[in-house]
Amino acid sequence: MTSLNSKSNEAQRPSGDGSKSYKIIIFELGDQTFAVDVTLVREILKFQETRPVPHTPPSFLGVCTIRGEVIPVIDLGTFLKIRSEVPLKEKKLIILDLEGQLKVALAVDSVRRIYEITEDQLDFSLKETFLGEHLACIVKQEGENVLLPDFEKIIKAFKLENLELSQKAFDEAAL
Repeated sequence: MTSLNSKSNEAQRPSGDGSKSYKIIIFELGDQTFAVDVTLVREILKFQETRPVPHTPPSFLGVCTIRGEVIPVIDLGTFLKIRSEVPLKEKKLIILDLEGQLKVALAVDSVRRIYEITEDQLDFSLKETFLGEHLACIVKQEGENVLLPDFEKIIKAFKLENLELSQKAFDEAAL
């Protein structure tokens, strides 16, 4: 996957000072500010009705159909254990296209806008020490620190959690 997480973004280009620049989309979950590499985003939509899927984690809202494609919808705030007061119907969906194969919709509280940042605004020093396993780095942006999730790790962890719940439901049904 090409993204900021791997520091090899296709959309990168030299900025005026010679460092590489990237485009990110800033979004919010609860009182936290996050970012996503724009190269991973297919589109941003208003929340769509979802069809629940039995025996799935609480963060899995179900599936929805967008432009003829069935796409899983994950409540990113619930997955990251971030409390939100925004009603589900008022959330936004960030549709990620991971590796051109997997599309997933992330329900987030709000989306600000696209920002252009430079490489020197990315701080990877706290990765795997204080940031936890699902965050890649901190983006130093306009007087605030913005968290950049590692979406590849989040999707892998989500798939594992979903598989474990499905297996547990299967085992219970077999009794």
